[in-house]
Amino acid sequence: MSLNKCHIELNALINLGKWWGPANKQPIVAIHGWQDNSGTFDKLAQLLSNNIAILSIDLPGHGISSHLPLGQFYYLFWDGVLTLRKWWGPSELQPILALHGRQDNSGTFDTLMPLLSNDVSVLCLDMPGHGLSSHYPKSQFYYVYWDGVILLRRIIKYFKWNKVKLLGHSLGGAISFLYAASYPNEVDFLISLDIASPSVRDVKKTAASTGEYIDRFLKYELLTLDNVPSYEYDEMLKIVEKAYDGSITKEGAEILMKRGMQPAYKKDKYYFSRDPRLKVSLLGLLSLDLILEYASQIKCAYLNIRAIPGMKLEQPENYQKILDIIKVGARKFEYHEVTGTHHVHLNEPEKIAPIIKNFLQI
Repeated sequence: MSLNKCHIELNALINLGKWWGPANKQPIVAIHGWQDNSGTFDKLAQLLSNNIAILSIDLPGHGISSHLPLGQFYYLFWDGVLTLRKWWGPSELQPILALHGRQDNSGTFDTLMPLLSNDVSVLCLDMPGHGLSSHYPKSQFYYVYWDGVILLRRIIKYFKWNKVKLLGHSLGGAISFLYAASYPNEVDFLISLDIASPSVRDVKKTAASTGEYIDRFLKYELLTLDNVPSYEYDEMLKIVEKAYDGSITKEGAEILMKRGMQPAYKKDKYYFSRDPRLKVSLLGLLSLDLILEYASQIKCAYLNIRAIPGMKLEQPENYQKILDIIKVGARKFEYHEVTGTHHVHLNEPEKIAPIIKNFLQI
């Protein structure tokens, strides 16, 4: 039996494409180059054997496939990011922008803020997918580091601030590091809590886990309010405490869950308000060489408060390497160690508040 060649326009989800060859055979998937489209394979496909099936697709935003939602990094999220926030201190002063850690929310600073001076203004944000802020549209991956830098830039431009002051814990500190390096003349100071830079991961582990990460992302993407896991309040707190592996207290869990849970359809049940896709948001990490180069760009006044034992790092020796480079270029540099967990600022804010207050006298 001979196989006939066919050429059909294919509409699959938001992607359009071309199917060359037998429609009853599993095709080779052909992916075009940046700013090209599936037409790049038109001549080649016609020269291949009649029994070869090829599916050449227009990637999102290319050819005649659908574009991603406006802004991709959310214009639809904008109202949320500007209202779902906490502004501490005088609203007439330009605030310090405070960014929380991954899968946390702006409540992480609730115990620290009252201990700062009355004339200090701080704007604590729920980053996209965290706390009460909007989730990304379906199909969009969270590249949390660079997404965060873009978020900061949008907010700063919105308020027309010429020079900014940054405070970040964990992921928030890593994002602030990248912003201070990318806009070295536009940052007044950076306060980083138990983080020096974006994480540097073991390359072998990263390569080996990439496929699993993508599959988990696709799995989490299918969760809806109808099938997302829900729990009773006390059970929810126990899950949070266990997940943080001793980093937060029960009281800390209660604070984070004020913005970290929402009532479910089931009576007396709750679900986590953060986007579950954040669990697999660490693709596209930076190399140590690139991080060290970014560190050399930082010029602002810089304060790093490290918790001991703090956060467990895959390559803890890099922490000091990065600080050593920042110290060379920073207008002012301070480094302090305090005893506590990765969330010492939430559990025992009295340990770090005096350090921050003293630093703010610059």
